Amino acid sequence: MHFDILIIGNGIAALSLVYHLTELGIDKDIVVLSEEPTTRTNSYLAQGGIAIEFGNATNKKKHIADTITCGIINNQTNTTTILNEAENSIRNIINSGLSFEQDYGGNLLKRRESGHSERRILYHSDTSGKQISDFLIKKVNANKRVKVIPNSFCFKLLKKGNTCIGIEVYNTLENTVGTIYAAKTILATGGAGALYSNTSNSSQSIGSGVALAKEIGAEVTNMEFIQFHPTAYIGEGKTILISEALRGEGAYIKDSNGNRLDGVELLTRDKLSRILYCGMKKGEKYYLDCTEIPEEVLNRFSFVRSSLVSFGIDISTTRIPIKPVAHYMCGGITTDVKGKTNIDNLYAIGETANTGLHGANRLASNSLTEAITVPYLLTLDLLKSDWEKTNQQIKNRYTIEKEGNYDTEVETLRTMMWDQCGIVRTDAKLLELADYINSELYNFPESLSINYPKLKYISMLKTAMQIVKCSLARTENVGTFWKE
Repeated sequence: MHFDILIIGNGIAALSLVYHLTELGIDKDIVVLSEEPTTRTNSYLAQGGIAIEFGNATNKKKHIADTITCGIINNQTNTTTILNEAENSIRNIINSGLSFEQDYGGNLLKRRESGHSERRILYHSDTSGKQISDFLIKKVNANKRVKVIPNSFCFKLLKKGNTCIGIEVYNTLENTVGTIYAAKTILATGGAGALYSNTSNSSQSIGSGVALAKEIGAEVTNMEFIQFHPTAYIGEGKTILISEALRGEGAYIKDSNGNRLDGVELLTRDKLSRILYCGMKKGEKYYLDCTEIPEEVLNRFSFVRSSLVSFGIDISTTRIPIKPVAHYMCGGITTDVKGKTNIDNLYAIGETANTGLHGANRLASNSLTEAITVPYLLTLDLLKSDWEKTNQQIKNRYTIEKEGNYDTEVETLRTMMWDQCGIVRTDAKLLELADYINSELYNFPESLSINYPKLKYISMLKTAMQIVKCSLARTENVGTFWKE
């Protein structure tokens, strides 16, 4: 198969790209590959919203300053460009019909979250990701030149010289392998939270795009910066992220004796996660107390509220037991603000990319801002692009093995990543983990005999190794990274 544009992933970054391509009039054949339904992507589950300043130059500068204060080692030029261009990209989508919460006068309501000096987060209840995704899906389905192929796990990028020309993909439903060629290949494969045993992420978030890109020589940076969200409820095998917007509305964090941890509610995620983690290592337990928040405010958090009711927790009367969880990959495939990598015709957008916006620690709700804005800037760049297709053909070289079961190996890796490459790390534990990953990879020499569980586990090992290597290389504690 040949396409003009190949998009791997189906979260908000991928959907935004199709939206912008359609709205700005790029009439090309597009294929979108999805491993799981959009409803299982991280961005679909996003609760907070979009951090954005409209019009006011002073407020935009404050947003940029807050982002750099939080991220510390941000690429300041890229940060400034993305946050300044965000107004155009997001206003375009709002003008097309995407709605957020408004007051009775029709003015957009805004929340404040940790690390922000102002209220600047547009939101829709506590289901902003769902609201945005559902809107974009309708736009994607309306474009007749877009082909969506589900049950697709990309396991190899194809390169000719320094140019990406397509992919090899495994159909997880039919257990078949196919090759897709494209003039432009865009990775939108999301983050890597599922490499950790405690996570807010879906099981497909294994950082597969990072492993793919690294394999063909793309630059990967800042992988040591995994952001842990400080407030999640973990019960009966299910994790419910507790939006930090609740803390912005007056929720308190308390210990097991009911004592409030003074002044921590609006700390950035890295600082609060470490406080809770270190206390928990000593046997302390922590709770989020929402009982003093007015009922009309609590009603704006319908998803969290209804989800916790199923576990017997009424947040208006009962404190919520909380733990930190792996949440967001701040590093990734190195790109410019248009998603360009160092490999020709290969792009990366969304959480799998490292534009430098997040630095060592992502500012709350900047992820959706980036997921909409970078695809917009990429689309503007593609308007000026050439569209030469490859004539190369590769015959199917693979045989499908009888499916193996790697569940035990996967859970072992996830537990070791949490224990040895988590919120607080040591070189000794990281070296031990690196040896383990290398020994596991040694069991999988390059082979043309494949199956889906095997390919997925190998991808997990390769991305985990990037996190471990970057952690060993870093000597300075900064942002989400802390090594004793």
